[in-house]
Amino acid sequence: MDERSETVEARTNAALAGLSRAERRVGRALLADYPSAGLASAARLAERAEVSPPTVLRFAQSLGYDGFTDLQVALRAELTQQSSGPLTRLADAPRAGSQLDRLLQQARAQNARADETLARLPAPMLEAAVALMADASRPLHLHGGRFSHLLAVYLAAHLEQLRPGVRLLSDPKGKDLGTMMDLTRRDVVVLFDYHRYHRSAAELAADVHRAGATLLLITDDMACPVAPDAEVVLAASSTVGTVYQSMSAGFLLAELLIPLVMDAIGEPARTRMALWEERRRGEVLP
Repeated sequence: MDERSETVEARTNAALAGLSRAERRVGRALLADYPSAGLASAARLAERAEVSPPTVLRFAQSLGYDGFTDLQVALRAELTQQSSGPLTRLADAPRAGSQLDRLLQQARAQNARADETLARLPAPMLEAAVALMADASRPLHLHGGRFSHLLAVYLAAHLEQLRPGVRLLSDPKGKDLGTMMDLTRRDVVVLFDYHRYHRSAAELAADVHRAGATLLLITDDMACPVAPDAEVVLAASSTVGTVYQSMSAGFLLAELLIPLVMDAIGEPARTRMALWEERRRGEVLP
């Protein structure tokens, strides 16, 4: 492979065995959260790897880069190449097989990818996310991008049956501006942002931080720009080799979070659900 086209991930994997012990720690920290860990500062990566910042510089040089900044330039180039829209991923011709065969083949690929990516969720991050969503003493707001907003709508619809204080932010710069202005350190904002990432998501995250509120980001594994600044991050991969990035793992994650939050809230959630069902009894057909 041409040196200029070789990914940082490939260089790291190839070099690990020959690195010093401290540099290997940096490499493993980078690969454990690739490429997001490499897009943060050298100091933050050093903190993750439990080494000194100069070790991060030596690690980058050991991979053949002039320094850590050069390594980050390479990472950003990778992301630029990946960030092209669906038109660039259109196949020249449909895949062979019947439509049912193609549907089932893709379903298996997406299920396998979802299982693989959810298995990599850090247990402390998951526990922190559930605790934040289950804390009924803290107002909970949810928002998403053009397509990922559907995940926010779905999760909010379930959470409001389990606890009070849940609000869907459909227009943070418009009709929900008052809510954004009233954010405090007690508020929790759940933000969904999937590739291709939205400038509005970064702006919302900045507003959340200015208010001192807590940001819980649910995203993919392609280095969402908001990730380094979120207090809690849950990543569910969107890469499945299709024209459009898939949110199937994201939907599955949102759905699987619901019973965890319900269990964390306990009896108050069951009481609220019973009251909810009682009040909408006339709406639901037998």
